[in-house]
Amino acid sequence: MKKKTVIAAGLAATMTLGLAAGVYASGQLTQVKAFLNPSVHVNVGGSQVELIDQDGSAVTPLVYNNHTYLPVRSVARQLGYDVYWEGSSQTAYFTPKSEYLEYRADERLILDKYGYSLQIPSSFGGKLRPTVWPTETVADGIKSGALSAGALSAIDLLYLPQDAASPEARVLATVEVIDQANWSAESHDVKDSVLGTKGEYVYVLRDAKENPFGVGTPDNASYKAIVDHLTARGYDLVLTPAVSASADIVSKLVGSWTESRKGTVMELTADGVFYRAGQAVGNYLIIDSSHIRIVADMSDSTVEFVVNGDTLELAGQTFARNK
Repeated sequence: MKKKTVIAAGLAATMTLGLAAGVYASGQLTQVKAFLNPSVHVNVGGSQVELIDQDGSAVTPLVYNNHTYLPVRSVARQLGYDVYWEGSSQTAYFTPKSEYLEYRADERLILDKYGYSLQIPSSFGGKLRPTVWPTETVADGIKSGALSAGALSAIDLLYLPQDAASPEARVLATVEVIDQANWSAESHDVKDSVLGTKGEYVYVLRDAKENPFGVGTPDNASYKAIVDHLTARGYDLVLTPAVSASADIVSKLVGSWTESRKGTVMELTADGVFYRAGQAVGNYLIIDSSHIRIVADMSDSTVEFVVNGDTLELAGQTFARNK
């Protein structure tokens, strides 16, 4: 999968996005004088394309301060991207067109580690967004009651209201990964149900929410359609072989290390979090006895490593174990 690109307000300086009326309630907009320019044409790959909105209606480019602004949703779709607007954060999400909704690189690493994914049709884009809990937040989720006591990983399914008057995303349901032994030994809420099992893990649907929208509203119908689809298809759960290394290899890598030249302190935790200078900056996954995949600093790379006692060679750098 390709990375998800996030373009916040102001970043897409040469494009404009058609938004619902509720967006303007933020109070952060400045009124300007602009002009419609229907004579502007857009050519993609040698062919002129028609600029239309998601409803199929024609849209017209704008001219403001001697700059031409194109409707970003129309242009993005012609370039192979879908565009979704989230009112609560005032953010436009650009995702490559795909059969399924996309995950970020750091999310995919966690999914690979625990051998699961929710392959949700891209037709639900803009209405439903799967969000993987970062590894370092799972413990807090358990403490707050948002996650089950034995959760190792989780995906929240966020419903994105279509009514501009209620822009807050709602958690529709949560899918958790729990160790088989812990699951068998504990009592469970009546709303919890097993979606699948594989190896040492059980994949659980936790606390699917009731439809929070009033009968007869567009969001009520949209929410129901999504729940009906997910229920009929086992929440689109797909299981793959979990990527895990032997305890011996993990024990050699886990710990605090100092880089020999710059003195930067790096820490690799047992649950797969990568720290630099005391700050969580990404995640890692041990692929085999000599390769590690690291997602950090907006990159996803697999590099070789060699541990020799208290010395670690990683991606051309030498580290000494901190004792």
